[in-house]
Amino acid sequence: MAPPYISKKAETRALLTKAKTGRARSICFFNNKGGVGKTTLVANLAAQLSLNIEQKILIIDADPQCNLTQYLIRDNEFRETYGVNDPKNTIFDIIQPLSIGRGYSDQLPTRSIKTFSVDLIAGDPRLALKEDWLAQDWRDAKAGGTRGLRTTFIFAELISRASDHYDFIFFDMGPSLGAINRSILLSADYFIVPMSIDIFSIWAIKNIGEALRVWRRDLDHGVRMAEDPTEIGPWADRSRSLGFLGYVTQQHKEKSESGKPRVVEAYNEIHTQLPEAVSTHLRAMFPSENFNPHLGDIKHLASLAPKSQTLHTPMITVNLKGSYTTTRKQAREIYDQLSFRFSENIFASQSSRPL
Repeated sequence: MAPPYISKKAETRALLTKAKTGRARSICFFNNKGGVGKTTLVANLAAQLSLNIEQKILIIDADPQCNLTQYLIRDNEFRETYGVNDPKNTIFDIIQPLSIGRGYSDQLPTRSIKTFSVDLIAGDPRLALKEDWLAQDWRDAKAGGTRGLRTTFIFAELISRASDHYDFIFFDMGPSLGAINRSILLSADYFIVPMSIDIFSIWAIKNIGEALRVWRRDLDHGVRMAEDPTEIGPWADRSRSLGFLGYVTQQHKEKSESGKPRVVEAYNEIHTQLPEAVSTHLRAMFPSENFNPHLGDIKHLASLAPKSQTLHTPMITVNLKGSYTTTRKQAREIYDQLSFRFSENIFASQSSRPL
């Protein structure tokens, strides 16, 4: 019989306390491959950190599909928000003013999500309509145009205004390498890559590494060529580039072997290739040579995940009996360990970054 699990809550709190900087750390959860459990990871890691580690979390749903928003808010609130022609109090309220020439919005359209103990800037399907605008202004940004750079830094400005009120700002993002995600990734402090164990995750790592390298180069050139650096804002100081916080493997299948779970043979080869692929394509973003980027594994938890989505409740607090008792306990252990590894890598990364 396995020994009882010992919680990592105290160690996690201690590490995050040591790593505090007085400003929120912004973290993107991103993979240009879909179906990797990204939204579930964002929602439940945020809930673990908030409910059990007492961190103040803002989640920004920057995916036009709005799956995270639908997960977090109750059905009646969802209908009230999206059952109208022009939804209010969403991420669109951040984008729209700048896109029509009115400058940055002076409002943060946050709403409190009590079940997850987080604040949320809700998603909006209309965000997809701004992809072309961001793409057009990116061309201007690369040439040093003030308008293009201000557009590119729209999420940096959002992070800056929210920074004093939170410990962490999490971005849930769609599975693309498009203009919206580029703007977010060029503005944030860190990113985490959720992965499934398949060959496309290897390709996703390659794509992400190459895209980030090219974007960073083009943005740095645009900032150097800026027509009027005073008009860009404080984000023109690019000494703090995007850092890699780690990856999470999930949705893998297991079978018992000598009483211990292991990845089934069909996935084992790809599973063993992931660390090398991450190191090859993302090592330049590691904070140190001995950095461990693997934050953990999230296995299938039967019907717990869809049930938590239906109830708009974190998996660690789903209040149902029967088989849910066992899977809820597993979820609590998984997210306790994951939050600990998250805190270890935050501490390791913070120690190597300029303040």
